[in-house]
Amino acid sequence: MNTVIIEVKVGRDGRLYPARPLTREQRNKARWMAHHFCHRDGMSIRQAQRVMAGRGLRRSVGQICADLNNFECPQCPDRT
Repeated sequence: MNTVIIEVKVGRDGRLYPARPLTREQRNKARWMAHHFCHRDGMSIRQAQRVMAGRGLRRSVGQICADLNNFECPQCPDRT
């Protein structure tokens, strides 16, 4: 899997935010990464978040959860 590099900036509250919105390709890659890590590899959402951050993609737990709930991968029908 290729690495996605996302530039971040520090907001007024001191938190990191994307410097610009993700492209459609980057969002799709993030969704597939979430599904692969959680469904195929059996990681928790927080574990997947750490691995994704290690690959240069910062995603919130809520966004990863939304990606898992709103999009279906080949392993999704088998999950309850």
